[in-house]
Amino acid sequence: DERDNETPAINALLGYPRSSAAEARKMHPPVKESAVLMSLFLRNGVWHTVFMLRPDGASIHSNQISFPGGKMEKDENAMQAALREANEEIGVKENQLKIIGKLSELYIPPSHFVVQPFIGIIDPEPVFTPNQKEVHSLIEFPISSFLRHSIVLEKEIFIPTFNRTIRAKYFDVNGMTLWGATAMMIQEFRTLFAFET
Repeated sequence: DERDNETPAINALLGYPRSSAAEARKMHPPVKESAVLMSLFLRNGVWHTVFMLRPDGASIHSNQISFPGGKMEKDENAMQAALREANEEIGVKENQLKIIGKLSELYIPPSHFVVQPFIGIIDPEPVFTPNQKEVHSLIEFPISSFLRHSIVLEKEIFIPTFNRTIRAKYFDVNGMTLWGATAMMIQEFRTLFAFET
């Protein structure tokens, strides 16, 4: 089964059943290819990452916490898309970023996207300039906080696209709910430090 390539850590925060990226690419209509960037940077000597709270609106992912990212443009690869979106959405220039790796591709059923997450280090310490049209606010969060067992919680979450409520695990990020694909990325990142759920 193609899902065997996905780690138990990702599945722990799955939320609801979803196809693998390979399975999704066989679907019709074709999936939209996209990329996101999990950035790592020092703030006052402490390693952080940054999330965007997307604005209220008609988008499927309105009011959700996510990494900067979006759809790949024509003649663009996934890494180029991640770098471009980081520039467009939070004002990080390509020459400030060093890509050090990537996480597993994920399929996002509500938007019919396959997303490739990249991990990059921002240097020097960034001054973010969020795009007001695409970003309600930015959330800088210490990496060490993700390494606490108590950060993984569980509750009922309503999915408007499916018009149903599911019970899902999530991360409490400054009192806000980080779940779904972004939470799966964070959970895989945690396994780099030998943390499961």
